[in-house]
Amino acid sequence: MSFRLFIYYCAICGGWAAFLAWGVAQGAGFRSIANLYLRATLIAGTLGLFVAAAVGAVDAWLNAGGSQRYVRVGTCLGVGLLGGMLGGFVGEFLHSTLHFPVFIGWMLTGICVGASIGVYDLLRSWRTGGDTRAPLKKTLNGIYGGLLGGFLGGLPFGLLMGSTAIPRTDLALSLVVLGLCIGLLIGLAQVVLKEAWLRVVQGFRPGRELLLVKGETTIGRAESCDLGLFGDNTIERLHARILLQNRRYLLADADTPGGTFLNEERITAPTPLHSGDKIRVGNSVIEFGERQRWK
Repeated sequence: MSFRLFIYYCAICGGWAAFLAWGVAQGAGFRSIANLYLRATLIAGTLGLFVAAAVGAVDAWLNAGGSQRYVRVGTCLGVGLLGGMLGGFVGEFLHSTLHFPVFIGWMLTGICVGASIGVYDLLRSWRTGGDTRAPLKKTLNGIYGGLLGGFLGGLPFGLLMGSTAIPRTDLALSLVVLGLCIGLLIGLAQVVLKEAWLRVVQGFRPGRELLLVKGETTIGRAESCDLGLFGDNTIERLHARILLQNRRYLLADADTPGGTFLNEERITAPTPLHSGDKIRVGNSVIEFGERQRWK
C-alpha cells in the first residue's frame, strides 16, 4: 500500500467505522439514556472502539504481517474503547459544569484513538529492550493527528446535532464527520511526520511503502515478514533485517545463500543506511528513505 492510499483508507474507514458506531448506539438505545454522563460515555466509547479498530486495521495492513496484525488491531480496539469512554465522560463534565465547548471531549477521544496505533510497537520495544524512539515517534504522531482530527471534527458537532430534517440522522452525520476527520488526520500525521520508510521499486507490488517504526523490520518471503516479497524464489523466507541501533538504521543479511546487496554491493555485516540507498534481495529492489537524523 502506498502512503497516499494509507491516508485515503484511514479517512474512509474512520468515517464508515463511525457510521457503524452510530448504528450500535442507535440500536442499543444509548440516546434514550437519561443520565448525560453515562450516555456520553457509552456513545464516545463506541465511537472510539470502532474508529480505533478501523484505523488500526489500516495501519496493521501497511506496517505488519501475519497474525501480528490481529494483535495490533486488538490493542487498538481496547485503547480506543477506554479512551473514547474517558473522552466522553470528561467532555460531558466540562461541557455541563464549566460550559466548555463539546469538542474538548472529542479531542481527548481523538488523542487516544491516535495513540492506539503506536501502543503495540511501544510495548513490544519496552518488553524486548529495543530502541523505543521510532515507536514513540509513531505514537506521538498519532496523538497529534487524533488531537487535530477531534478538534476539526468536533467543531461542527454541536451545529450538526439537531440540524437535519430527520431526527435520527443528526447523530449519525455528526459521528461520521468526526470519524472521518480523526482517521484522515491520523493517517496524514503518520505520513507527513514520518522519519524513515521503505519503498518497493522492483518486485512484488512495486510502489508499496512501509513506515519504519520498530527496532527490527524484517524483509522476506514469509507472510510474517514486515515487508513481504512474495513470488520470488530467490528470496528466503527471512532474507534481511533493518535494525535501529544508536539512532541509526542498519541493513543486515539473515545469513542467506544469495546474500543482500546495498547499492549493488553485497553486505557481510550490519551496514548503515542513508536516504536514497537501494537494497536488493533476490530480484527485488527496495529504496530506503529517511527524512532527518535524530540529534
